[in-house]
Amino acid sequence: MSATGGATRNVVRALLAGLVVAVLACGCSTLPTQGEVHTKPDTDSGSGNQAPYFAPPGPKPGDDREGVVRGFLLAMQANPPSTAVARSFLSTRAKASWKPVRGTIVYDASDLDDPVGDQITVRLSDAHRLDPQGGWDTGPAEPTASIDFTLVREDGEWRIDNPQNALAVPASYFSSLFVPFHLYFFDKTGTVLVPTRVYLPRGEQTASNLVRGLLAGPPASAQGLVTTAFPAQADLDFAVLVSDSGVAEVPLGPGIMRLSADELDRVLLQLSWTLRQVPGINRIRLSVDGVNVPLPDGQADIGMREGTEYDPTAGPDRTLVGIVKGRVVRIDDNLSTRIGGPLGRTGFALRSVALDASRRQVAAVAANGRRLYVAPDRGPATPERVKVAVDGATDLLGPVYDRFGSLWSVDRTPAGAVVHVTTGGVDEVVRIPGVTGRRIAAFTLTRDGTRFAAALAGGAPRVAVAGLVRTPGGRFDRALTAEVVPAGDAGLGAVRDIGQVGDTTLAVLTQAATGPGRIVLVELDGSPGEPGATDPDLVPGTVASMAASPDPTMPLRIVTADRRLLLLDESGQWVRSVLTDVRAAEYPG
Repeated sequence: MSATGGATRNVVRALLAGLVVAVLACGCSTLPTQGEVHTKPDTDSGSGNQAPYFAPPGPKPGDDREGVVRGFLLAMQANPPSTAVARSFLSTRAKASWKPVRGTIVYDASDLDDPVGDQITVRLSDAHRLDPQGGWDTGPAEPTASIDFTLVREDGEWRIDNPQNALAVPASYFSSLFVPFHLYFFDKTGTVLVPTRVYLPRGEQTASNLVRGLLAGPPASAQGLVTTAFPAQADLDFAVLVSDSGVAEVPLGPGIMRLSADELDRVLLQLSWTLRQVPGINRIRLSVDGVNVPLPDGQADIGMREGTEYDPTAGPDRTLVGIVKGRVVRIDDNLSTRIGGPLGRTGFALRSVALDASRRQVAAVAANGRRLYVAPDRGPATPERVKVAVDGATDLLGPVYDRFGSLWSVDRTPAGAVVHVTTGGVDEVVRIPGVTGRRIAAFTLTRDGTRFAAALAGGAPRVAVAGLVRTPGGRFDRALTAEVVPAGDAGLGAVRDIGQVGDTTLAVLTQAATGPGRIVLVELDGSPGEPGATDPDLVPGTVASMAASPDPTMPLRIVTADRRLLLLDESGQWVRSVLTDVRAAEYPG
């Protein structure tokens, strides 16, 4: 890895972290439900971002209804996490039936209404929900979520009789106790691993919780987009045990023994990509009833770096492509070299570009935004080798190639966005619910090909993210309805561009009416993302567009309004290239 590439990885991590307010958690964590609870003064300051030890008090004799409900909410904030005290606020019937592992509600603040009979309503502001695996509900936050508690008398004391099957905790609690991870599933073609973000508690159960998440299958938000190699009804027999030498033993049910060698290989790929996030694990071993499962290659265990060809972020080519002095060029540091083929020569007035490095095709939008040209990036420069993919458009945004060779473009018409997909030279207008017909400022596709993300124009920055359902051969079939993710306040100004900069992270380039440009980091599912670190530096000057890649070896770059190129260096500073008259820059698709 180059020094610049390594720096970019650190800088992007800092970017991801700097805009996070709170880190949230999932309800699938294994929480103790029994055992003695001791209370001690809060003298531990904790280390890093971790919360200090907290053992909440149980119900007191004579507590009124409000006191019981407030005590129950507080008890769910135990550290280390435990539901033992929370259960003591429940009726005998409710203690046996309450299943908090089925989900999580995370809120900013809570307020109680006055009791009405035996019922008290709790109102939770800015509430989000997580599924049992820890996946973030992609819908918008509820301004106020209401929970009705019914209380009953037992032995003269008030107890809650109808708790929701979920934890309900403030965001501040999770900002220090839970961290984000990814579960990896295969796309519909089986040729790439697709990351799904989840939030899990710190501690020794991380590996087990990750495996349980995989075994539960793709989350509802990814239905139709991804598949899993694990057989139906697969289960974790006990817990993932990690030896002192770093070997993680994953004990699975007997159904795993019925898999073919190819199927078992794919199970191992999902496991290795998912568990490599856990520090200290360097190999994986499968077992059934205490007996090691023989692996297809005859080994007892495998390393954690298997399946690099399934990487959802690695690009086929790391050379920047751009438009400099009216021609399409490759950019290496401060040097530019024109590409082969007709678009590498002058004669075409162009404003944006995309390169399909695998298939050696270049797409470029005409300067007036009305045509989309396609040509090879090598060979003779004769004009007849240039094809027109889209003609007669109103205002075409910068095009994007997906990993299957289809060319995506969006025309900003007076009636709103019109999405085009060109495959094999045939252009088709496709409908993306939540994007088609809306005013958008920029768009991109995730490298794995499963998500279309459009930055909406006007007002505070927002991103509409739609799942792309594909055939087993990779051809676009249909789009799921887009979910809108907030990306900052109106003070950030207009959105100029959008791109993917991490497994599940987007960068949104904005420009205020006065002052420098700014980059906002947004998770595809709207969740907070990585905790810690500091905000990135503001982008100097007036910005025009951005070259972004999820590949950590490819640094973030900005094209300014005065047609200069900026690079984010290892120190987090923007460095200006000596190149001039740079109209556009993009990383290959």
